[in-house]
Amino acid sequence: MFGRMHLNRQAVLSICLVHLIAVSLTTAILVANAREAVRLEIEASANSARALVLSNLGYALRQSSPADVLPRLAEILVAPRHVDIMLLDARLGVLPLRQLSETDEPGAAPDWFVRLATPGPRETRIPIETNGRLHGYVSMTAAPGDEIAEVWHDVASMIWIVAGTAMVSALIVTMLVNRTLRPLETLRTALAQLRQGQHSVRVGRGASADLVPIFEDFDALSEALETAEADRVRLNRRIVELGDAERRTLAMELHDEFGPCLFGLKVKSSAIARAAEANNDRDLAQDASSIQSIVAQIQASNSRLLTTLRPMAIGQLPLIDALLDLFAAFRKTHPDVDWRVDLPQDLPETPEIVDLTVYRFFQEGVTNALRHGKPARITVSLSRQETEGGATLQLGVEDDGQGMTGAHNEGRGLTAMRDRIRAVGGSLTIDATEAGGTRLTSRLPMLVSSGRPEGLRAVS
Repeated sequence: MFGRMHLNRQAVLSICLVHLIAVSLTTAILVANAREAVRLEIEASANSARALVLSNLGYALRQSSPADVLPRLAEILVAPRHVDIMLLDARLGVLPLRQLSETDEPGAAPDWFVRLATPGPRETRIPIETNGRLHGYVSMTAAPGDEIAEVWHDVASMIWIVAGTAMVSALIVTMLVNRTLRPLETLRTALAQLRQGQHSVRVGRGASADLVPIFEDFDALSEALETAEADRVRLNRRIVELGDAERRTLAMELHDEFGPCLFGLKVKSSAIARAAEANNDRDLAQDASSIQSIVAQIQASNSRLLTTLRPMAIGQLPLIDALLDLFAAFRKTHPDVDWRVDLPQDLPETPEIVDLTVYRFFQEGVTNALRHGKPARITVSLSRQETEGGATLQLGVEDDGQGMTGAHNEGRGLTAMRDRIRAVGGSLTIDATEAGGTRLTSRLPMLVSSGRPEGLRAVS
């Protein structure tokens, strides 16, 4: 349990325990010494009191008869410190003694200390008798209360000094520990930022000499991660660019080579069909019809393949017009869906890699909504915003369908879109709407640079 405490609490608790042990040992030593000192003081006082009583008793016997010795002794005897003297006369009972003038005495010690410091009981009796007749006696009993109170005053002062020292030490250690640990909070915050993908974070050297090497190593690590992330971004972007270039080449080959060949086959099959009709050759006419059907299927497949490899509108039309054509095609195939399209009138020219990313985002997002969500309404939006890092495009696709379940796994389309968006320095968020549908939002830089991408997060 002690090991799970914060360092400042461990330090304060340790100091308090050390001082408590010191107080306990000091008190034990003081009590032992006090007991011995009280014993010696009481013995000395008892011997002095006995000598005083005997001296005054002899004087009283010379001045008075034995029967009046105790009253006379009560007049001349003064009660000493640390000893209680009682005069018991056989006729008059207990006789009071004269007391010294009252002086300021320290406060009474607590009962536990009195019990520890009080020596064993000690009483001395001096009988007064003549010819076998007892006139009374003088009783002397140890009274260590004043001495114990004085010792307690010293012990209490010592305890207060140690307690005050413990409090001051705990306060100083707490301040030093808090001052030392404060930079660690900065390091913890920096680690959280680093975990979120903010590799440009640095902590500097604002720490104690013991923590400076750790902070320097953290800065070196974050700098290395920043460099590695920048290299990764450049590599990913280059991979996307090469992939786009390869698909563009394939699309051109399909369009320029397969297109004319298919068109030639279609023309030839039509000529054969006309010839068969002219010669009333039913078998040849049927073969010509089959060839025309096959050519139509190949043309349709070729068209879909071209669209998949590279939308023909990209590079030939402005981005907004290409998106309008895309949503028009979706409206045509899904007329029962309530389409809400919010696009700006125009946009500044953007690099082709950005145009393709925007187009693929809307294409994949809407396709997934239609395929998996079964929505009645789909809302798409595109806007331009100015940020500190430059102009960005804000993209959104939202539907009111059945949404994603807790066990939702992204398909290859979303995964590819996610990687592509990161490759151009953008961010992607996938979460659920208040109505239970799905919302895809993305932010893309309008100009792709070699800077670091923002963190990618997905919320299901």
